[in-house]
Amino acid sequence: MVFAVAGAVVFGGVKVTGAWEGDPFPVADPAATAEHLNDQTMAVYNALGVPDELVLDLGDSLGVKADIYDCHGRGLAHVLDNLEDTAPHEPRTAAISAGFTLTGLTHPQAAEAMERARRALIGQGWTASSRERPDNIQLKLTPPSSGPGGVADNVFVDFYDPSGFLTIEAHAECGRYLDETPVDIEGKPEHLAYLSVPARVRRE
Repeated sequence: MVFAVAGAVVFGGVKVTGAWEGDPFPVADPAATAEHLNDQTMAVYNALGVPDELVLDLGDSLGVKADIYDCHGRGLAHVLDNLEDTAPHEPRTAAISAGFTLTGLTHPQAAEAMERARRALIGQGWTASSRERPDNIQLKLTPPSSGPGGVADNVFVDFYDPSGFLTIEAHAECGRYLDETPVDIEGKPEHLAYLSVPARVRRE
């Protein structure tokens, strides 16, 4: 039998503290998280060891973004709400991401670069998983420690055929920001870091 008691859940008479409302979101400055993600994408770019003069495609780049709509309540109290297409999002909570897109690599070059980055970053304590399909190669990388405020993040490297797009994107989990954090009309945090891009790429 399962029932709620004063913010906890009881399973067969055993009280599980916090399961009803779920773990609190980590608290972090969104601007610091954005800067951290910029650093992560640049670390992965350098580990890839790709040739100079790849072309930066800003039109297809992620940029630096704050997503407030995918941060939903945790815990059993929110399970039914989160099944809805319009599930309510947590106030003053955002998932920050940063990334850019390059062109100019062939499929074999991209595969070699991803394997090089995988080996190099595993040697620095990162964890990695990869997947290859005829039209896509993906590398997921998790750093050995969390970002500001304990917000966890992952970096994804994707190569797509036949477009030749190579994307490097860092995505942080949802983090709560303080009341004094400036926000726009939607409630998204403002004054995030500008996107960092490699100096060795061409801009067209």
